[in-house]
Amino acid sequence: MSDPRGAAGAARAAVRRAVFLDRDGTVILNDGDLGDPDLVQLLPGAAAAMRSLRLAGYALVVVTNQGGVARGKYDETAVHATHARLEAILRRETGLPRVVDAFYFCPFHPEGTVERYRREHAWRKPAPGMLLEAAREHALDLATSWMVGDQERDAQAGAAAGCRSILIGAPSAGSDADFFAHDLAEAALRIAHEDAPKVAAGVITLHAAPHADLREPRLRDAITAMAESLAERTGVRLAALDWNTHSLTATVEGGEIIALGFVAELRRSTEGWWRSHGGSGPLWAGA
Repeated sequence: MSDPRGAAGAARAAVRRAVFLDRDGTVILNDGDLGDPDLVQLLPGAAAAMRSLRLAGYALVVVTNQGGVARGKYDETAVHATHARLEAILRRETGLPRVVDAFYFCPFHPEGTVERYRREHAWRKPAPGMLLEAAREHALDLATSWMVGDQERDAQAGAAAGCRSILIGAPSAGSDADFFAHDLAEAALRIAHEDAPKVAAGVITLHAAPHADLREPRLRDAITAMAESLAERTGVRLAALDWNTHSLTATVEGGEIIALGFVAELRRSTEGWWRSHGGSGPLWAGA
Protein backbone atom coordinates (compact mmCIF):
# COMPACT_ATOMS: atom_id res chain seq x y z
CA MET A 1 0.00 0.00 0.00
CA SER A 2 1.23 3.51 -0.67
CA ASP A 3 1.84 5.88 2.19
CA PRO A 4 -0.69 8.77 2.00
CA ARG A 5 2.12 11.24 2.73
CA GLY A 6 3.86 10.25 -0.49
CA ALA A 7 0.93 9.81 -2.87
CA ALA A 8 1.14 13.30 -4.33
CA GLY A 9 -0.67 14.09 -7.57
CA ALA A 10 -0.46 11.59 -10.39
CA ALA A 11 0.22 14.16 -13.07
CA ARG A 12 3.62 15.86 -12.85
CA ALA A 13 4.92 18.17 -15.53
CA ALA A 14 8.50 16.87 -15.49
CA VAL A 15 9.50 13.23 -15.72
CA ARG A 16 12.08 12.47 -13.04
CA ARG A 17 14.56 9.71 -12.53
CA ALA A 18 14.34 7.86 -9.24
CA VAL A 19 16.21 5.57 -6.92
CA PHE A 20 13.90 2.90 -5.53
CA LEU A 21 15.12 1.64 -2.17
CA ASP A 22 14.35 -1.51 -0.28
CA ARG A 23 13.90 -0.70 3.39
CA ASP A 24 15.12 -3.50 5.69
CA GLY A 25 18.81 -4.30 5.33
CA THR A 26 19.27 -1.44 2.87
CA VAL A 27 18.23 1.74 4.69
CA ILE A 28 17.56 0.47 8.21
CA LEU A 29 19.09 -2.19 10.42
CA ASN A 30 16.60 -5.05 10.33
CA ASP A 31 16.46 -8.53 8.82
CA GLY A 32 12.94 -9.51 9.88
CA ASP A 33 9.52 -7.98 10.42
CA LEU A 34 9.54 -4.48 11.87
CA GLY A 35 6.43 -2.47 12.71
CA ASP A 36 7.65 -0.60 15.78
CA PRO A 37 8.70 3.02 15.08
CA ASP A 38 10.86 3.05 18.22
CA LEU A 39 13.13 0.35 16.75
CA VAL A 40 14.03 2.23 13.56
CA GLN A 41 17.81 2.48 13.25
CA LEU A 42 19.58 3.77 10.15
CA LEU A 43 22.38 1.72 8.70
CA PRO A 44 25.78 3.49 8.70
CA GLY A 45 26.14 5.88 5.77
CA ALA A 46 22.51 5.55 4.67
CA ALA A 47 21.48 9.12 5.49
CA ALA A 48 24.49 10.66 3.75
CA ALA A 49 23.94 8.46 0.70
CA MET A 50 20.28 9.42 0.46
CA ARG A 51 21.14 13.09 0.91
CA SER A 52 23.62 12.96 -1.97
CA LEU A 53 21.10 11.22 -4.23
CA ARG A 54 18.38 13.69 -3.32
CA LEU A 55 20.65 16.68 -4.00
CA ALA A 56 21.60 15.12 -7.35
CA GLY A 57 17.96 15.35 -8.38
CA TYR A 58 16.75 11.80 -7.87
CA ALA A 59 13.35 11.06 -6.43
CA LEU A 60 13.73 8.60 -3.55
CA VAL A 61 11.04 5.95 -3.21
CA VAL A 62 11.04 3.21 -0.59
CA VAL A 63 9.45 -0.05 -1.77
CA THR A 64 9.21 -2.76 0.85
CA ASN A 65 7.52 -6.12 1.37
CA GLN A 66 5.79 -6.09 4.74
CA GLY A 67 4.62 -9.66 5.17
CA GLY A 68 4.52 -9.06 8.91
CA VAL A 69 1.08 -7.55 8.35
CA ALA A 70 -0.14 -10.77 6.72
CA ARG A 71 1.45 -12.74 9.56
CA GLY A 72 -0.46 -10.71 12.15
CA LYS A 73 2.64 -9.20 13.78
CA TYR A 74 1.49 -5.60 13.27
CA ASP A 75 -1.03 -3.71 11.15
CA GLU A 76 -0.83 -1.20 8.31
CA THR A 77 -1.09 1.71 10.75
CA ALA A 78 2.14 0.50 12.38
CA VAL A 79 3.87 0.42 8.99
CA HIS A 80 2.83 4.00 8.28
CA ALA A 81 4.05 5.06 11.73
CA THR A 82 7.36 3.29 11.16
CA HIS A 83 7.83 5.10 7.86
CA ALA A 84 6.94 8.44 9.43
CA ARG A 85 9.61 7.80 12.07
CA LEU A 86 12.14 6.83 9.40
CA GLU A 87 11.49 10.03 7.45
CA ALA A 88 11.80 12.12 10.62
CA ILE A 89 15.19 10.55 11.41
CA LEU A 90 16.37 11.08 7.84
CA ARG A 91 15.36 14.75 7.91
CA ARG A 92 17.20 15.23 11.17
CA GLU A 93 20.34 13.47 9.93
CA THR A 94 20.45 15.11 6.49
CA GLY A 95 19.17 18.59 7.31
CA LEU A 96 16.83 18.38 4.31
CA PRO A 97 13.16 19.38 4.51
CA ARG A 98 12.20 16.14 2.82
CA VAL A 99 14.13 12.98 1.99
CA VAL A 100 11.80 10.19 0.82
CA ASP A 101 9.29 11.20 -1.84
CA ALA A 102 7.03 8.22 -1.23
CA PHE A 103 6.78 4.96 0.69
CA TYR A 104 5.13 1.90 -0.84
CA PHE A 105 4.64 -1.39 0.96
CA CYS A 106 3.02 -4.72 0.26
CA PRO A 107 1.21 -6.24 3.27
CA PHE A 108 0.21 -9.42 1.43
CA HIS A 109 1.79 -12.87 1.66
CA PRO A 110 0.46 -16.19 0.32
CA GLU A 111 1.31 -17.91 3.63
CA GLY A 112 -0.13 -15.22 5.90
CA THR A 113 -2.30 -15.96 8.92
CA VAL A 114 -4.58 -12.93 8.49
CA GLU A 115 -7.24 -13.93 5.96
CA ARG A 116 -7.60 -10.61 4.18
CA TYR A 117 -3.86 -10.49 3.46
CA ARG A 118 -3.27 -14.19 2.71
CA ARG A 119 -2.69 -14.10 -1.03
CA GLU A 120 -0.14 -13.25 -3.67
CA HIS A 121 -0.14 -9.67 -4.92
CA ALA A 122 1.31 -7.78 -7.86
CA TRP A 123 3.09 -5.45 -5.45
CA ARG A 124 5.03 -8.14 -3.62
CA LYS A 125 8.63 -8.24 -4.80
CA PRO A 126 10.02 -9.81 -6.97
CA ALA A 127 6.97 -8.53 -8.87
CA PRO A 128 7.45 -4.91 -10.02
CA GLY A 129 4.05 -3.59 -8.97
CA MET A 130 5.23 -1.05 -6.41
CA LEU A 131 7.77 0.42 -8.81
CA LEU A 132 5.24 0.61 -11.63
CA GLU A 133 2.65 2.28 -9.42
CA ALA A 134 5.18 4.79 -8.10
CA ALA A 135 6.24 5.62 -11.65
CA ARG A 136 2.64 6.21 -12.63
CA GLU A 137 1.78 8.34 -9.59
CA HIS A 138 4.96 10.41 -9.57
CA ALA A 139 5.87 10.63 -13.28
CA LEU A 140 9.11 8.67 -12.86
CA ASP A 141 11.20 7.53 -15.80
CA LEU A 142 11.89 3.85 -15.10
CA ALA A 143 14.50 3.52 -17.86
CA THR A 144 16.77 6.06 -16.14
CA SER A 145 15.96 4.92 -12.60
CA TRP A 146 17.62 2.51 -10.19
CA MET A 147 16.54 -0.17 -7.75
CA VAL A 148 18.77 -0.79 -4.72
CA GLY A 149 18.20 -3.63 -2.28
CA ASP A 150 19.84 -6.44 -0.36
CA GLN A 151 17.82 -9.38 -1.68
CA GLU A 152 17.71 -10.96 -5.12
CA ARG A 153 13.98 -10.22 -5.26
CA ASP A 154 14.88 -6.51 -5.24
CA ALA A 155 17.07 -6.91 -8.32
CA GLN A 156 14.37 -8.99 -9.99
CA ALA A 157 11.73 -6.35 -9.31
CA GLY A 158 14.00 -3.67 -10.71
CA ALA A 159 14.72 -5.69 -13.85
CA ALA A 160 11.02 -6.41 -14.37
CA ALA A 161 10.24 -2.70 -14.09
CA GLY A 162 12.97 -1.77 -16.58
CA CYS A 163 15.33 -0.17 -14.05
CA ARG A 164 19.02 -0.71 -13.51
CA SER A 165 19.70 -2.37 -10.20
CA ILE A 166 22.35 -2.62 -7.50
CA LEU A 167 22.38 -5.52 -5.06
CA ILE A 168 23.94 -4.91 -1.66
CA GLY A 169 26.10 -7.90 -0.92
CA ALA A 170 28.74 -10.11 -2.48
CA PRO A 171 28.59 -10.59 -6.27
CA SER A 172 26.80 -13.76 -7.29
CA ALA A 173 26.54 -15.53 -10.61
CA GLY A 174 23.13 -15.54 -12.25
CA SER A 175 21.86 -12.47 -10.40
CA ASP A 176 19.55 -10.02 -12.15
CA ALA A 177 21.52 -7.15 -10.60
CA ASP A 178 23.56 -4.88 -12.86
CA PHE A 179 26.03 -4.03 -10.09
CA PHE A 180 26.91 -5.03 -6.54
CA ALA A 181 27.85 -2.80 -3.61
CA HIS A 182 28.94 -3.18 -0.02
CA ASP A 183 26.29 -0.78 1.28
CA LEU A 184 23.99 2.07 0.26
CA ALA A 185 26.85 4.57 0.38
CA GLU A 186 28.80 2.58 -2.20
CA ALA A 187 25.65 2.11 -4.29
CA ALA A 188 25.12 5.89 -4.35
CA LEU A 189 28.67 6.37 -5.61
CA ARG A 190 28.05 3.81 -8.37
CA ILE A 191 24.87 5.60 -9.42
CA ALA A 192 26.67 8.94 -9.54
CA HIS A 193 29.44 7.41 -11.64
CA GLU A 194 27.16 5.62 -14.09
CA ASP A 195 24.89 8.63 -14.59
CA ALA A 196 27.67 11.20 -14.90
CA PRO A 197 27.47 13.12 -18.19
CA LYS A 198 29.65 11.57 -20.84
CA VAL A 199 31.91 14.36 -22.08
CA ALA A 200 32.94 14.31 -25.73
CA ALA A 201 36.59 13.60 -26.31
CA GLY A 202 38.93 15.23 -28.81
CA VAL A 203 41.81 13.25 -30.26
CA ILE A 204 44.73 15.03 -31.95
CA THR A 205 48.02 13.51 -33.17
CA LEU A 206 51.37 15.31 -33.37
CA HIS A 207 53.94 13.84 -35.77
CA ALA A 208 57.61 14.18 -34.89
CA ALA A 209 60.15 15.59 -37.31
CA PRO A 210 62.17 12.85 -39.09
CA HIS A 211 65.24 13.35 -36.90
CA ALA A 212 63.32 13.27 -33.57
CA ASP A 213 62.97 9.90 -31.85
CA LEU A 214 60.05 9.91 -29.41
CA ARG A 215 61.30 6.69 -27.85
CA GLU A 216 64.02 8.63 -26.03
CA PRO A 217 63.07 8.46 -22.30
CA ARG A 218 64.18 11.97 -21.34
CA LEU A 219 62.17 13.48 -24.18
CA ARG A 220 59.07 11.46 -23.32
CA ASP A 221 59.30 12.40 -19.65
CA ALA A 222 59.68 16.09 -20.49
CA ILE A 223 56.71 16.12 -22.90
CA THR A 224 54.54 14.20 -20.44
CA ALA A 225 55.37 16.62 -17.62
CA MET A 226 54.60 19.62 -19.82
CA ALA A 227 51.31 18.09 -20.98
CA GLU A 228 50.21 17.41 -17.41
CA SER A 229 51.25 20.88 -16.28
CA LEU A 230 49.42 22.50 -19.18
CA ALA A 231 46.28 20.50 -18.43
CA GLU A 232 46.36 21.52 -14.78
CA ARG A 233 46.99 25.16 -15.61
CA THR A 234 44.22 25.42 -18.20
CA GLY A 235 41.65 23.18 -16.51
CA VAL A 236 41.61 20.72 -19.41
CA ARG A 237 41.21 17.06 -18.49
CA LEU A 238 43.92 15.08 -20.22
CA ALA A 239 42.49 11.59 -20.72
CA ALA A 240 45.48 9.91 -22.39
CA LEU A 241 48.84 10.32 -24.11
CA ASP A 242 49.57 7.52 -26.57
CA TRP A 243 53.10 7.23 -27.88
CA ASN A 244 54.55 5.82 -31.08
CA THR A 245 58.10 6.04 -32.43
CA HIS A 246 57.36 9.20 -34.40
CA SER A 247 53.96 10.38 -33.15
CA LEU A 248 52.12 11.41 -30.03
CA THR A 249 48.32 11.27 -29.74
CA ALA A 250 46.61 13.35 -27.07
CA THR A 251 43.04 12.64 -25.97
CA VAL A 252 41.31 15.37 -23.98
CA GLU A 253 37.76 15.81 -22.77
CA GLY A 254 35.65 18.56 -24.26
CA GLY A 255 35.70 17.78 -27.96
CA GLU A 256 37.90 18.56 -30.96
CA ILE A 257 38.09 22.33 -30.52
CA ILE A 258 39.38 21.99 -26.95
CA ALA A 259 41.85 19.33 -28.12
CA LEU A 260 43.15 21.52 -30.94
CA GLY A 261 43.83 24.41 -28.59
CA PHE A 262 45.49 22.16 -26.03
CA VAL A 263 47.76 20.45 -28.57
CA ALA A 264 48.72 23.76 -30.21
CA GLU A 265 49.94 25.08 -26.87
CA LEU A 266 51.66 21.78 -26.07
CA ARG A 267 53.41 21.90 -29.43
CA ARG A 268 54.63 25.45 -28.78
CA SER A 269 55.94 24.74 -25.29
CA THR A 270 57.65 21.45 -26.23
CA GLU A 271 59.35 23.06 -29.22
CA GLY A 272 60.78 25.65 -26.86
CA TRP A 273 62.05 22.96 -24.49
CA TRP A 274 63.55 20.98 -27.39
CA ARG A 275 65.50 23.94 -28.71
CA SER A 276 66.68 25.03 -25.24
CA HIS A 277 68.05 21.55 -24.63
CA GLY A 278 70.14 21.34 -27.79
CA GLY A 279 67.65 19.87 -30.22
CA SER A 280 68.70 20.14 -33.85
CA GLY A 281 65.93 21.45 -36.06
CA PRO A 282 62.23 21.36 -35.15
CA LEU A 283 60.75 18.71 -32.83
CA TRP A 284 57.48 18.37 -34.73
CA ALA A 285 56.83 17.90 -38.44
CA GLY A 286 55.52 21.00 -40.20
CA ALA A 287 57.06 23.39 -37.68
